[in-house]
Amino acid sequence: MRKAFLLFFSFVVFLFILNTSSFAQAPNINLKEAFVKGRVIEILKQGPDSINSINVYSEQLKIKILEGAEKNKIVEINRILDPKLLFQRSSRGEEVVVKKQELQGKTQYFVYEPYRLNSLLLIFAFFLVFIIFVVGKRGIGAVGGLAISVLVITFYIVPQIIQGQNPLTVCILGSLIILLTTTYIAHGISLKTTTAIVGTAISLLFAVLISNYFVSWLHIFGLGSEDIYTLQMGNLSGIDTRGLLLGSILIGTLGALNDITTTQAITMFTLVKENPKQKMLDLFEKGMDIGKEHIASLINTLVLAYAGSSLAVFIFLELNPAHLPWWVILNNESTIEEVVKSLAGSTALILAVPITTFIAAWVALKR
Repeated sequence: MRKAFLLFFSFVVFLFILNTSSFAQAPNINLKEAFVKGRVIEILKQGPDSINSINVYSEQLKIKILEGAEKNKIVEINRILDPKLLFQRSSRGEEVVVKKQELQGKTQYFVYEPYRLNSLLLIFAFFLVFIIFVVGKRGIGAVGGLAISVLVITFYIVPQIIQGQNPLTVCILGSLIILLTTTYIAHGISLKTTTAIVGTAISLLFAVLISNYFVSWLHIFGLGSEDIYTLQMGNLSGIDTRGLLLGSILIGTLGALNDITTTQAITMFTLVKENPKQKMLDLFEKGMDIGKEHIASLINTLVLAYAGSSLAVFIFLELNPAHLPWWVILNNESTIEEVVKSLAGSTALILAVPITTFIAAWVALKR
């Protein structure tokens, strides 16, 4: 465990030194607006209303500013809600984000959204206590690995892409950094862990090749998301959208790949420990029997993860407000992108089992 934390500390220092100057400078735009925390201290009015013959739900709130130059100032804010979304109604004592904006020389206040960070910290603290209680010291390593993944994405992958580097190359390097550090921290420095890392790295290479082939064959340009169009219209008009799509597939597949390769490596070493004199072919067949069950479960998990993140898209396609033919909808790039993500990731998972099983069986028997 000490070695794992030393590895974690060295990684963080390296990452900050490498990327201190890599942040893209945000444009200096004065929007004459600010965001501060506030608390609803009184609800003056709340109920159905009508504006220009349109039925709405209105609120008149008295809110106390909790920070900044106007701390403790009381402001009244009128808020209009959709009657179908009444779960957004404010309640007394609720903390909200207040948006202050100057319009035509007059300061106006708006309720931007509920303030959630305090509750998020409590949930995260519960998660930490829960995982350490169930898993023990391994849980600390898992949380450290999670922190590293966030650090790599935030301080390396995103800044490098913003600076104009090739998204696929950056995501490959970032994935390798995540793979090396998180796996050792979560599972310890051992021959089993190293074997799993080698299997994952080879599988990642196949994932890149497979994804690139699928994307090129289907003429996908990485423009299936509205967020991409927003980036293209802003300061990142030169971003490689296809490379960004390939990078997202790679990062999305990494976690499942690491899971299956680690399990296979540990399984093979355990089987050899029980019977060190068994033959390579017999050991490989035993490992594949276990791996096949794992593949079936993980492929379903990966597909459901992509489908769950795109559930609103599925509903939109089902409603089909433009009354397009089904083949046109299925042929749309946004639909094809989700299919390719699932198929490319699943293919890499299938390949990871025999690759890791063979390497782990050979290393375990040689040992």
